[in-house]
Amino acid sequence: MLEYWFVFPMAIIISTAASSVGIGGGVLLMPFFLIVLKLPPEIAVVTSLMTQTAGMGSASFTCYRQDRIDFRLAWLILGIAVPGVIFGAYLVQFLEANRIQLILGLMVMTTAFVFVSSEQKYNDVGKSKVDMKKAYRHAWVTVPASVASGMLSISLSEWLIPIMRSKLSLSMSNSIGTCLFIALCVSLIGLSSHIVMGGNPSYDIVVWTIPGVLVGGQVGSRITKKINERLLKEAFIFLLTLVGIHLVYNAY
Repeated sequence: MLEYWFVFPMAIIISTAASSVGIGGGVLLMPFFLIVLKLPPEIAVVTSLMTQTAGMGSASFTCYRQDRIDFRLAWLILGIAVPGVIFGAYLVQFLEANRIQLILGLMVMTTAFVFVSSEQKYNDVGKSKVDMKKAYRHAWVTVPASVASGMLSISLSEWLIPIMRSKLSLSMSNSIGTCLFIALCVSLIGLSSHIVMGGNPSYDIVVWTIPGVLVGGQVGSRITKKINERLLKEAFIFLLTLVGIHLVYNAY
């Protein structure tokens, strides 16, 4: 157990980075588990989901206290996402380890592309609640994103925040707060689905990651309004692209 002590500071860094921009930690945790810790994909997914449940719970509580969650929008998205998450957890059981790494690598690079192409600003101009009629028209993106989440523990936030900002005119802080709450619920559903289907996390790693993401979740959710947008996007794009290429390379 003590051999994984270095996971604690890494979990703080990953959780701070993820919660500060509203993305799920899975897009960074899964590559860390696979590349650095060499965990089998089936264990990495469950470990990531259990870790995210703690981290997103911590960040969501802070956002709730700051009244930054649009619950009507969150429940709409979750109602669509639940079947997809369960199906993704079931589907991953039939994929070989190298295929999982390949899909994850492509998803990580796609996330980097979303950061490049999205024009959302990290200022807080926008609404605190959305027009639900508009939300229904754009909710379709939840379907493929939820399947990917159930398979690879990648959150829906990377796909939802650009829509919340550009299509629904939700403020950045409320978009992030809403997505963090959605990520918490999705992680719980995904974790429960994997455990019911026989999955188990690495508890030697979880004892270090959970305290780390609890700290990082609090820090990240509090610095959202102080982010240098350009620097943040450039750092994430660079990191995600490198990680995605490495995962795809390792898959062959």
